[in-house]
Amino acid sequence: MQKFIRFILLLMLLATSSSLALAQDVQWSERTTAYFSILYTPGSETQADSYAGFIDQLFEEVTGTFGHRPATPISLLLYSDLESYYQANPRARGLQGIIAHSDFRRNEVVVILPQTENQSDEDIRNTIRHELTHMIAADLSENRLNAGFQEGIAQYLEKPSPELDHKIELLERAMTHGLLLPWSSFDDRGEVYRNTEVSYPQTLSIVTYLIQRSSFSRMIDFLTISASSSGYRSALGRTFAASPDDLERDWLAWLPNYIASFRGGATAPTSANYDLGRAEKLLADGLYTDAVTELEAATAGLRAAGRDSDATNTEQLLQRARAGVEADRLARRARDALIAVDYARTIELVNQARAAYTTLGDSRQEPVLDEFAARAQRGAQAEQQLNEASILVEALRYPQARALADQAAAAYTALGDEDRANKALELRSFLDQRQSLLGGLLLILGVGGVIISLARRTLRPEQEPW
Repeated sequence: MQKFIRFILLLMLLATSSSLALAQDVQWSERTTAYFSILYTPGSETQADSYAGFIDQLFEEVTGTFGHRPATPISLLLYSDLESYYQANPRARGLQGIIAHSDFRRNEVVVILPQTENQSDEDIRNTIRHELTHMIAADLSENRLNAGFQEGIAQYLEKPSPELDHKIELLERAMTHGLLLPWSSFDDRGEVYRNTEVSYPQTLSIVTYLIQRSSFSRMIDFLTISASSSGYRSALGRTFAASPDDLERDWLAWLPNYIASFRGGATAPTSANYDLGRAEKLLADGLYTDAVTELEAATAGLRAAGRDSDATNTEQLLQRARAGVEADRLARRARDALIAVDYARTIELVNQARAAYTTLGDSRQEPVLDEFAARAQRGAQAEQQLNEASILVEALRYPQARALADQAAAAYTALGDEDRANKALELRSFLDQRQSLLGGLLLILGVGGVIISLARRTLRPEQEPW
């Protein structure tokens, strides 16, 4: 009997798995071009025709720039809705702003059509340029190019658009407030994609710097050399005949004028002088580290010149600048705690940074701190949901536990917290199996109860009349 029950349960699990697989099937139609197989669903014929009208030209443009062509045809999948995309890519559920992705191993580019509805024609073409560049860079480097340089070179191949101005603003903000990432962090995909408002404009600027320093052909050399290098540092050294540390320092020195070039001017020198107007402007602009450097030199110079009263004024400004440096440090520590997925510590540091900036009367970092806090609170809420789900499992309340595990998995995925997302998904999968098993067992027990009841009635001896 036990073997029979296990057999029935196994059949039910197989049937459930088959149903889930069938539910994820998408009915694709195909439209071919010289280099692409465009796959689309009913109702997306117009979009498929539109892509077919320009995609071969973009292929020629991008591959001509690199002098390298990946294998063709390339599959271009046009998803007509987010849900079908999520079914095919469950780990993407809960992430915001996904428009497209590419997979060089599968030789495909994916576009989610509803996400492009508000884009200009040039933005849509830039999306394709971006994804094709990813494929070529992965091909040339044998998929050894790290996430940071991948995103940098993919952006470099895009044509200028209004979005570039926004990236420069984000880059300037990151430079001003000491939020730039070290180049070593670009090996960490999680850090690159968790902090895109810094990593994307920063990596674009780094690739631009390296190309301006040498040439685009040298950047192609960097990609091919990466295929036989132990990492990006080795590839940089071999390609540009300079140590990675020197290149990073030179890029930091080059960066202010790069940003200024979009503003139509050049940056002023940072050497100290006795004109407090510049120090006051640095403070007003929130450039606290630069202000400390200038005011320390100014204070020392004024003291040496016997101008003690003026030195007292600079010391007061210096205290404010140092307080600003501390506020920036707290903000960076909050960011680092968020990257380390320590949500409780992130919230604590955000509160400390807010208090420090409030004392300074500086509200410019509020949007950044709000974002840190919101992400940390979502993470803390997901932790609570996962803990509650575990308690509900012990009470055999599987449907309620599964709902909480699903919510936690979506939140962790959106936050880029892969370890906890996997934990939540494992719990959800376990609960799905338990619910299927429990439902089957209850069904069998119910049928068995009916059979036993009928058997008892049938086998019960007739009572003697009295």
